[in-house]
Amino acid sequence: MSANDFFIAMNVKPALIIRLERIRRGWRQIDLAEKAGVTQAEVSAAERGQYIVPAARRRIEHVLDLKSEDE
Repeated sequence: MSANDFFIAMNVKPALIIRLERIRRGWRQIDLAEKAGVTQAEVSAAERGQYIVPAARRRIEHVLDLKSEDE
């Protein structure tokens, strides 16, 4: 079972999954932003559960090997 599957099974909110996975990897928000090609503000918003454009959310989820909320 992947960490993502575990978080989903435990009913953890998607925003928290993004934050926990980033921290697990030892990345700062800016590190994730650079790897995903988004802004640090978009990463911050995603981690707080705020709206960001779907393409930015998908890039963040892809870099973190997370299943998209759209799936």
